[in-house]
Amino acid sequence: MRSVIVALIAIGIVSSAVPARSLDTIEHTVEAGETLWSIAALSDVYDDPYLWPVIYKFNRDQIKDPARIYAGQILQIPIHLDGSVRQASYIEAGRPGSVSAPPPPARATRSQE
Repeated sequence: MRSVIVALIAIGIVSSAVPARSLDTIEHTVEAGETLWSIAALSDVYDDPYLWPVIYKFNRDQIKDPARIYAGQILQIPIHLDGSVRQASYIEAGRPGSVSAPPPPARATRSQE
């Protein structure tokens, strides 16, 4: 379990402040025609399609392209997401009204003389 927590912290799914009990997961077997968006929208998953990046990041070992999942894949879906994980997912998924950090200032370049 510790290696799972360290891996999740490294890829940004959870912060180091998230207790181990929050890493409980449910299992979902992908059915034909489903997408990460539709899975996240299920009432017994997140009931929110904009949380699809959480499922993708948690299952990167078997999902190389979030637009391509296959019937029969068994996905582990973390539950008990904290607010910062939800906000990061909303930004990545392009949820209207999500606020992201402003871009860093442009680096000054040398003028050509």
